[in-house]
Amino acid sequence: MGGQDGFSRNVLDYSSDMNALMAGFQYQAKDKMELGIDFGWTQSEASLAPFELPADDYVATHPTMSFDFTNTYTNSNLDSTRIDADLWAKFFFGNNIWLRLRYHYVDYQDDAPYLYDTSGKYQYATAAVGWLF
Repeated sequence: MGGQDGFSRNVLDYSSDMNALMAGFQYQAKDKMELGIDFGWTQSEASLAPFELPADDYVATHPTMSFDFTNTYTNSNLDSTRIDADLWAKFFFGNNIWLRLRYHYVDYQDDAPYLYDTSGKYQYATAAVGWLF
């Protein structure tokens, strides 16, 4: 804060860090089928450093607030990990018809929940038929 009613300036420090790893593999048998696996992992952290709101001149002339801002910085802490995995296969029947099968899995972990835990897992499978004409 700065410049109003004698408040002094206090720069807030916010840090963030993110790591990611992605890999994939695909195998193809000539004009018969394709097989694949894809994998992704991310880990992220972000936080606001503890801060003070020094305002000696203001406090001297105004009553103190009833709200304590001491732990406010903890409301911005983010810490999460996510895994994505994808398995798929594509089968060719002649030159113009194919079948694709896919399974997708996601695991998200909220490693530092502060309002509520947003962790969860998600998965689905799909099948698709294609016709080239």
